Amino acid sequence: QNDLLIFNCYYKIVHVLNSIKQYEEALVSFRKALEIDREIHGENHRSTCDCYEAIGNVLSCQGRNADALIGYGKALAIRMKNFGENHLHTASSYFNIGIVQLNKGDYDGGLISLEKTKKIYVCELGVEHPETVQTNVYLDLCQKRMDKSNKAAHL
Repeated sequence: QNDLLIFNCYYKIVHVLNSIKQYEEALVSFRKALEIDREIHGENHRSTCDCYEAIGNVLSCQGRNADALIGYGKALAIRMKNFGENHLHTASSYFNIGIVQLNKGDYDGGLISLEKTKKIYVCELGVEHPETVQTNVYLDLCQKRMDKSNKAAHL
């Protein structure tokens, strides 16, 4: 019981630290929360997945894209195991991965991840839903950057 209370405290503190851009302190607290959460729930629990995703978010904010992909990848693996390929939580992981890939200049990877996101969102939410619309915006951005990169390579 005490471990769960401590976990909740760490988890709430890190959101505050992240919002005020205290990223290193947030990472330390998120990692402590992750350690406690794994002891309580195990590796494949939804809250463990949320910790991995949150760590990925902090790392992404820092521009540490390769490290962020590791956190997002672990979150995706847990979501695939718990929810399957076509679940909204899985789509969220694909979206996060796609954005980091886009930021890294991995436009092919970004397109693949964002297309998977879009497929799930269209099926589950419809084409007019804000999540689907947002995904389309990033797909367009990714395609434009890829086209620009390809044109520059041919000069």
